[in-house]
Amino acid sequence: MILLAVAPNGARKIKKDLPTIPLTAEEIGQEAKSCQQAGASMIHLHVRNEKGEHSLNSTLYKAAIREVEDRTEGTLFIQVTSEAVGKYSSDEQFEMIYNVKPQGVSIGLREIKNHDEIEINEHFNWMRDKKVFPQLILYNQHDLALYKRWLEEGVLPGIAYPLLLVVGKHQVEGIFGTEIFKNNFKTPTSSWMVCAFGTQEYTVGKQAAKLGGHIRLGFENNHLLKDGCSAKSNAEIIEQMANHLNNKGQKIASYKDACKIMRPKW
Repeated sequence: MILLAVAPNGARKIKKDLPTIPLTAEEIGQEAKSCQQAGASMIHLHVRNEKGEHSLNSTLYKAAIREVEDRTEGTLFIQVTSEAVGKYSSDEQFEMIYNVKPQGVSIGLREIKNHDEIEINEHFNWMRDKKVFPQLILYNQHDLALYKRWLEEGVLPGIAYPLLLVVGKHQVEGIFGTEIFKNNFKTPTSSWMVCAFGTQEYTVGKQAAKLGGHIRLGFENNHLLKDGCSAKSNAEIIEQMANHLNNKGQKIASYKDACKIMRPKW
């Protein structure tokens, strides 16, 4: 069973980059519905301020969440991002999570690695108590080693978390390439998902699906279809992968499935 998640906008791209990128709450809600109809059962949500800049504003998040819930009748798993984009501190990231209390939240391990580990434990215990499901973002083996250490030392409560593996994003400590799929992906995880860039997104997604991984797609990382043509919408990208999975006889996760897949093993 493969979960298709849509990342429709990201933190940086604007209408000048992609005229159809959804940025307002209303646009995000409309895109969420279209992507759900195309096969997505989860949305990875960014919001923008009045200048079109990445924001962790709780009021903006709540407005976007309401739009998505209304358009999809509460049957799309909603994950907000806590991404700092170099402008927010880890304290501000956790403050947003406390204020919004989202269904799910993505957290880049590299962005909180210098945060006090006792406080990290407290924050994750709070999320467990409030049933806020975190997905941890990893970019390379360095991040993966930190995740394993924090599990072993009890910094992260529980035994496994949903992971997002970012393939092909250069960092100082290295990147995940497709070699991560060799011999399957083995690490303590309740589920794992991939995202990639450009036309590599489709190839990496197919590889992950063969091994039981889940797939994040959309304009945040890519606006190209497998033939290199520009997609008119995020829904086109979701539909392309859904068609591939259907042709391979692989079941696509429902909303109820998504809620189970994105739950950590606390």
